[in-house]
Amino acid sequence: MPDRYDVLIIGNGIAGSSAALFLAEAGKSILLLTKGEDLENTNTAKAQGGIVFRGEGDNPSFLIKDIMEASAFTSYTASARLISRLGPPLVQKLLIDRLQIPFDRRNGKWDLFREGNHSFRRILHVKDYTGKVIQEYLNKAVLHEPLIEVKKNSLALDFIVSSRDTPHPESRYLPLECLGAYVWEEEAQEVIPILASATILATGGLSEIYRYSSGGPWNTGDGFAIARRAGARLSNMEYVQFHPTLLYTPQYSSSFLISESVRGEGAELISANGEPFMYRYHPRGSLAPRDVVARAIFQEMKIHESNCVYLDFRQKMEPHKIKDTFPTIYEELLQRGIDITQEPAPVAPGAHFACGGVLTDTRGRTTIKRLYAAGEVACSGLHGANRLASTSLLEGLTFGYRAARDIVKHSEELPNFAVLPFREKWGEPPPENILRSLKEIIRINMWENVGLIRERRGLSQSLQILTAMKKEIAHLKEEYGISPALSELENMAETALLVTEEAFKNPLSRGTHFRLDAFDP
Repeated sequence: MPDRYDVLIIGNGIAGSSAALFLAEAGKSILLLTKGEDLENTNTAKAQGGIVFRGEGDNPSFLIKDIMEASAFTSYTASARLISRLGPPLVQKLLIDRLQIPFDRRNGKWDLFREGNHSFRRILHVKDYTGKVIQEYLNKAVLHEPLIEVKKNSLALDFIVSSRDTPHPESRYLPLECLGAYVWEEEAQEVIPILASATILATGGLSEIYRYSSGGPWNTGDGFAIARRAGARLSNMEYVQFHPTLLYTPQYSSSFLISESVRGEGAELISANGEPFMYRYHPRGSLAPRDVVARAIFQEMKIHESNCVYLDFRQKMEPHKIKDTFPTIYEELLQRGIDITQEPAPVAPGAHFACGGVLTDTRGRTTIKRLYAAGEVACSGLHGANRLASTSLLEGLTFGYRAARDIVKHSEELPNFAVLPFREKWGEPPPENILRSLKEIIRINMWENVGLIRERRGLSQSLQILTAMKKEIAHLKEEYGISPALSELENMAETALLVTEEAFKNPLSRGTHFRLDAFDP
């Protein structure tokens, strides 16, 4: 008999782990899955800057305004209100009071950063490695909770989905419900079905579909792809945010991210000839919204025919402040031969965050009954066409809580049903050189044709490349059978196609979706 749980959670970043902790408080049995070898390989752990809290003189209406402005006024207002009003109290309740995370203080008060398009200092942080500390404290709490079972090296391949005889009373639901997932377990070396009364998808992002990115290698778009195959609705997939300041190295792909908070503390973007340039593009200069900064950098690189621009920390910071406030960034760059107390750092944009994803309501419910989504894989509408800096961790925490709360209030027992075998035959992965070559084709194509600046011809070419790629992957599955490595490649191709299709269909330039051939209404 398959294992049964009250809740299956796929992904252990802030969205998945916080949901697990809230559910355990309510007495639910939880299985928390991660495909990695340890619990530290999450997007949460890579977040440097911090998490939105509340600054002096600040209130929810100001945060709502900043979210709306950053999104080019495309943010879903209900989600912006929810995050702004509920998010900071949840930071207090879980991260500060329960987990007792040692966020930085100065003179007895919170030491808050200010980041791009924020009208207040409101970013709670631990130096410049906030996400790493949050993830460590979440992991410790999760592992000490007896109602939470954690399985590592476990890749969710597909959801177990059943059609219902009658439509759900709420018309927004498709006549489908999620009853769990088929999961590859490294330890058992087999695919096993796991049943659950509710499932939360919290798998993170898709940045690995691009040649240059800030994310870890685990960001292969798995959650988007398996949700699409199950029949869930996705939205806003064309809105992929590019972080303006990844450290540039000649061969960089997944690169070191330099937090936006350094610009909030006075670091200035300068061109190859040493000139500050951002005020030519936006009145907020280097603290403009991310999409504006990323495109401005891209434009400056074209003007000067250079591979990067530079980030000068010395504009308003003394050497001791640079070292004390940004120790991770200082040490990392020093190891790479760059002393940011003496010279500027070379930077260039890279794929960073999916603003769209699996469509949810404000309770984290998807269009499939019993299936929830939270964090970067979800589209709550909060980010619209462009995400406000440091709202990602707050969104994961808030919607992890909202999903958990809805499950507790409305959970239903699983019906009796027979579990069908997994649809694919299992086998050994194709040769590594084949997998590597096909991944590189996807990533180069997405960077060149569906990147910072887009136009119809490039998007059409991307559709052709990715359609051919899906056929090639189908042939590999026939020859070798499915495997974790081939499954991730398939997910990359499917997710890249989702982004390209939506970008092709949207003729309007907004936020992160910038088209040279934009239709002007």
